[in-house]
Amino acid sequence: MPKKSVIRLNDTTDHGGQVITAIEKYIYQDAPIAGKGDLVVCPKCEGTFPIIEGSESLKYQGKQIALEGMSTECGAKLIASQSEFLA
Repeated sequence: MPKKSVIRLNDTTDHGGQVITAIEKYIYQDAPIAGKGDLVVCPKCEGTFPIIEGSESLKYQGKQIALEGMSTECGAKLIASQSEFLA
């Protein structure tokens, strides 16, 4: 299975939304990394929704890390702003 980019705070979604919470102590290139349960604002669905997927192989203190293409509760897909940190 090809590796995918890790999602960070302020990354976007295919619904035009943005990641608004992340793991404050897990930083990559000056931005906290997001995981399952972190929140995304979605203008298309008019609300705030959690990320509902996470990597089985990459975790931080037990929290699964979100990767590009994973979903939020409203069905939006996450879009990474970086392509160097893969899992």
